[in-house]
Amino acid sequence: MKSQMRLAAMTVSLLSASAGALAQAPNRCPSLAFYGNAAASGLCKSLSPATQNLQVCELTAAQPDVHLTFGLLPNGVNPPTTLHLTVRTQANNCEQATNIVRNAAGAFVAQNNALLCGVNPVSYVQRMNAQAIVPGANGQSACRTAFINAQAGGKLTPAVAQSYLNACNTGGLANAACP
Repeated sequence: MKSQMRLAAMTVSLLSASAGALAQAPNRCPSLAFYGNAAASGLCKSLSPATQNLQVCELTAAQPDVHLTFGLLPNGVNPPTTLHLTVRTQANNCEQATNIVRNAAGAFVAQNNALLCGVNPVSYVQRMNAQAIVPGANGQSACRTAFINAQAGGKLTPAVAQSYLNACNTGGLANAACP
């Protein structure tokens, strides 16, 4: 009887913790809109399809490999992944990352400004902050407008653009459309 009560209490506790974690899931709309605008401008050399577990914006096309990553949705195992900058180098087999957050003024900031595999993350964060954010147009949200512009400019294939347009429709809290 005691073990059944403990099991029931643990189950309620786990369910409550899971519900709290879901309620606190970050709003991915700003990261989505940033990716769309960065793809349209060429800052992102390529984007992985939004249908993957992680969304990757390639910032360099050669070594060192520098890219931004975040995860839209839990994949059944992992929770949503916060925006982070990763540097990989083949020369010294190095891979290091730092989370990217927004400060009170809305600017991107690296949580750790130390060199990542010998690369200064601050220069990449400065490029991110210089990225123009285009407002919504023609009845579309800012998120959707960014990916429409990227596809129209030949920066994204129709399939990749559509995967992100779909993500804009459900990327907000409680699966609401992004503004």
